[in-house]
Amino acid sequence: MAVDEPLPDDDGPIPMTAQERTVWASLVTVIVSSGAYFALMVPRLVARPVPEISWVTPMLWTIGLSVVGAVVFTIAFEIIAAASRRGCGAPAERGEVTSDVRDREIGRIGWGASMTVISVGFGGALVLAMLDADTFWIGNLLFLFGTVSAVVETVTRIRLYRRGF
Repeated sequence: MAVDEPLPDDDGPIPMTAQERTVWASLVTVIVSSGAYFALMVPRLVARPVPEISWVTPMLWTIGLSVVGAVVFTIAFEIIAAASRRGCGAPAERGEVTSDVRDREIGRIGWGASMTVISVGFGGALVLAMLDADTFWIGNLLFLFGTVSAVVETVTRIRLYRRGF
């Protein structure tokens, strides 16, 4: 390489992989759906005694809508990514690799962070069960730690995608 030739541009933006777009979709969905659930439950908790609070059906709807939302956001992000590739003249990426060694390693690290959080939540739920707490508290503690676990995993993965190991 001659001295006058510029070095390759390795400081440019890194394009998102399909896996990273899925992680972003999951993060958005978990925050919105869980936020809506807790925004519904907290006023009920303030206004009524715990045994009178209907929480099972809203929680099941929240979980179901979270799954559907993640799928919808993932599809939307993929459409936007494909449109932006076409818009800037980039060739269509046929057979785009959706997972590679880096994705698997990032997934493993994110999963480990998630399991640490969920383990604490399960321990707390076990203690509540031993104390004969109302199922409202046990179910909501598990839901809360499931939410926190999902956020920790996705944020960990996004950080690894954007900043590296």
